Amino acid sequence: MSIEQAIQQLTRTDVIRTIDASTQPIPPGERVSCLYKGRRFDPKQLIAEALATTKQYRVDEEELEQALYEPFVEALKEREFAVVSNPRQLGDTNLTVMVYEVKKPPLVQENFKRLFSANQNRFYWNREKFAKLKRGAPVFVVNNSDARVLFGFIQDTLIRAEYDEKSHVSRFTHQGETFEVSGEYPEFVCIEVRSLQHPPPGWQWKTFGSGEHSYISGPEVGANAAKNNLERVNLLLEVFAREEEVALQLQTCYQALRAHVGDQEEPEQQHEPRVWYVMQGKSFTPEMGLSYLLSKLEGKDGRLLNHWLAVGEIRPGDVIVHHSAGEVKALSQAVSMPYVTSQPDDLHDVRSGDGQRVDLKVITQLKNPVTLDAIRQKKSKLQKALSDVRGPYSTDGSGKQGYLFEFTWEALAILLGGHSVELPEEIQRWMPILDELFEDLEETPDEQGFHEAAQERRLPIEETQTPARVWLPRVKAFMASQGFHYSLAEVANFYLSMRTKPLAMLAGISGTGKTQLVRQFAKAIGYGDSDHCVLIAVRPDWADSSDLIGYANIQGKFETKPLLDVMARAIEHPDELYFVILDEMNLARVEHYFSEFLSFIETRERDSDDVIVTEPLISRADVNGGRPVYLPQNLMVVGTVNMDESTHAFSRKVLDRANAIEMNDIDLAWVNPERDVMPISGVYADALRAPFLNSNDLSDAHKKALASSMQMLMQVNGILEPAGLHFGYRVRDEVAFYLTLHQEEALESLEGFDTDAAMDFQLMQKVLPRIQGSSLSVLKVLIGLLSLLANTPLEEDAEYGVIEKEVNPQNTRYPRSVKKLLFMLQRFHDDGFTSFWL
Repeated sequence: MSIEQAIQQLTRTDVIRTIDASTQPIPPGERVSCLYKGRRFDPKQLIAEALATTKQYRVDEEELEQALYEPFVEALKEREFAVVSNPRQLGDTNLTVMVYEVKKPPLVQENFKRLFSANQNRFYWNREKFAKLKRGAPVFVVNNSDARVLFGFIQDTLIRAEYDEKSHVSRFTHQGETFEVSGEYPEFVCIEVRSLQHPPPGWQWKTFGSGEHSYISGPEVGANAAKNNLERVNLLLEVFAREEEVALQLQTCYQALRAHVGDQEEPEQQHEPRVWYVMQGKSFTPEMGLSYLLSKLEGKDGRLLNHWLAVGEIRPGDVIVHHSAGEVKALSQAVSMPYVTSQPDDLHDVRSGDGQRVDLKVITQLKNPVTLDAIRQKKSKLQKALSDVRGPYSTDGSGKQGYLFEFTWEALAILLGGHSVELPEEIQRWMPILDELFEDLEETPDEQGFHEAAQERRLPIEETQTPARVWLPRVKAFMASQGFHYSLAEVANFYLSMRTKPLAMLAGISGTGKTQLVRQFAKAIGYGDSDHCVLIAVRPDWADSSDLIGYANIQGKFETKPLLDVMARAIEHPDELYFVILDEMNLARVEHYFSEFLSFIETRERDSDDVIVTEPLISRADVNGGRPVYLPQNLMVVGTVNMDESTHAFSRKVLDRANAIEMNDIDLAWVNPERDVMPISGVYADALRAPFLNSNDLSDAHKKALASSMQMLMQVNGILEPAGLHFGYRVRDEVAFYLTLHQEEALESLEGFDTDAAMDFQLMQKVLPRIQGSSLSVLKVLIGLLSLLANTPLEEDAEYGVIEKEVNPQNTRYPRSVKKLLFMLQRFHDDGFTSFWL
């Protein structure tokens, strides 16, 4: 087999695995180099190593030397690697070139989006960061969070802005366009954008840490930063390799930086290890916690969690910081690639065959561990050093819930500062010098006009320890002590409906306690105050979302409305639960004023912090301090519904997106409940967080457990279809989520809430509300469903009186649904028309 034939067997993954696992450095090419993660590799040597490592095909050295470069270069390009030539002529190495890094906080990210011109050929930013640059200076701007990198030239060095203190917004006009950003910025610069690119897959910028910019050419180049900037130039070349003008500029910068590094071994060819931070409990022992890391592949609800998946990103040589019992106790180093283990580990609750493992060697065990108090004293410096990674600390400096988190060399230097720790040279060489580090921190102040906390994204850290099956009976008891009587099954159903999807409707005649169900539930778990449980009265004249969310007034200022205010509070306090009650929800047409909410709730997804977010409803500089407002995972929205001549019917768009909970069962007998029942403490937002967003979140085991329920649901849909009343995937999935949660949380142990009762509730809430009409096909649907759910053969043309005698709801598996179907059938018999709604 020839070299060309062997090359065709290689995949991109094969080449990457070779780079990651290579123990001997692969040198850069003399004429051309392949770029990957900021490093340069000779194409011939790289492919030869990949063939030997992954295909056991060894290329003869003489044959390799005589081979042309073209097949190797083309093979790498076909596999989406960037390959650059060393140019014969270079530009002016004295020309000042700067790289600016846009930081991760949401506020900074939103300002970034607002500062492009309409045609994206100009970009603006705070002048303070570019004060040393003159007109015409080349600039690279990197936004790793938004996956965009731009190259351009300074076009205007001084654009004055006006600051509106009341709305905390800076505004300026340039070339006929007005721009508005959150914060106080007196002056801006304009960059003429020559190229705006998205980085290739797997590209990861080498952050400046606490800093925001660096110079890669010209008199401002710092010798201390030259080694790291060589790597950054290579990363930029990966983005702009096909753009000759930009690539030539970067090659010139590369030569300028090499002059500062000297003739020593190519520093960027030595792979810089990553730093990780592991949270360990009883597993921290020399025999286990310092010998290997072991993580689950999925959570108990089938979800993949970033703090476990991170183990799969560790590479040999990476450094791990060990945190246990509130202290940093040791450092270790990875000595293997991650692999799936068949070894069970009771301490991690990992069963045979489903854990990722990385083997470790001990670097040092700290004689004086770094305590939580010491970490908190360094909180502000650590937050800056970890601003662009998924770090391990919460806003108060304590550790987050989770297993493995990203860390940085800068943060490690700060963490170990003041501790006498001897590190081997291979580790010490990557540690920044603290004096230089703190000097850099002083030279890069926070964005003007903002407190640090205002820029930082709030993440949930609290975890509910008590299972729902334990605290739900206490909720029922509390509600009864307040004079509101609901069955335990009704309370559990409301909880499960909210956890399945944070949108529900409570329907029923006036005075059945629809509003109080929400109020008292919130009060029972500690969120019944006016900040956390908000009632919004719907008005008949609402025609769009402006009455619910807000609108821009005639002066251009945005006037917020209650729902938007609650969402902002919920985002700011992610551990707390918030409830919004839309009272008399259908006094106005729900599809009109609520359409944006209904659309955005379908955009829910998990971000890199495992937080459920949506597309932003509002993203303006003068709203919520400039940070976007989205539907937070800790906000529950419940509408109360009355059906009479003054209200509007619901479309299927609304019914498909919510659980319609009917509350018409009335028992007027007096009861004597227990008095003075106290609200429950220790219930946090995670208790109602949706574990499933789409069917892919369900594991094979989940789907297998749902087989009989889904079979019955398909039969129901088959009966609905001839009348055009059948449902789609959304309804199927949400019923599946509800039933899966019911099983996983063992809620069948609650009185009146066994598996059949759970299915009964879902038929009532997701299926029967769709049925209405006066046609013969609707009549056939009613009789068909009764026959199926009551398990009683019924003729299609059977009279209501005959059916009523043959079907007793209390003798069926689904009494609620059968009782409702009999009521709807009676209405059809009496009026020639029927509907789920009274």
